[in-house]
Amino acid sequence: MKLIIFDLDGTLLDTLQDLGDSCNAILQQFGYPIHQLPAYKKFVGNGVQKLIERALPEHARTTEIITTLLTAFKTYYEEQTISHTRPYAGIISLLQTLKSSGYLISVASNKYHEAVIPLMEKYFPTISFDLILGHRTGHPAKPDPEIVWDTLQTLGIAKENCYYVGDSSVDMDTANNAGVTAIGVTWGFRDENELRQHGAQHIIHVPQELLNII
Repeated sequence: MKLIIFDLDGTLLDTLQDLGDSCNAILQQFGYPIHQLPAYKKFVGNGVQKLIERALPEHARTTEIITTLLTAFKTYYEEQTISHTRPYAGIISLLQTLKSSGYLISVASNKYHEAVIPLMEKYFPTISFDLILGHRTGHPAKPDPEIVWDTLQTLGIAKENCYYVGDSSVDMDTANNAGVTAIGVTWGFRDENELRQHGAQHIIHVPQELLNII
């Protein structure tokens, strides 16, 4: 049996505008400059704390300020997150095909776990994922491979039978650190050059191309 692990933001869901809008709202609330949406493509990928840190002016990147804005961001994002977020075109169909073909599918995200679950329930109500993991307090974030290893152990799959699908250098590094096949997607937040530089073994441009690899 084979397992396909998916990143969430930029891979399954286009969350960029809601992340950017939420972060800008919090920055504005605390009197810091806001950013244009394209800037957030580089800010996201390493978890919400890193997003806040990157969005703040360099002089404001203290532990106290980051913690304060992080708390405010989580409250705001959880209340406002349904405005623009949507699955990428072709994702639902791909997931349905994978499940009907007997593959295991899971999610391993750097988005904090408490935000991942309601997003999955809202946007993928008909898809039966075998495991869903966001970033958990006390556990390292990607590109540390722990989240992949935990998934493999929980589902009883050898790394040789696992593919990791993501849109960023973080995802490619995670896959390579875990010893699983790294598949980069170009419809997300980063470009093909970055994916290749970080060890993507395959590149796909539309979701259905995944079926040609696995």
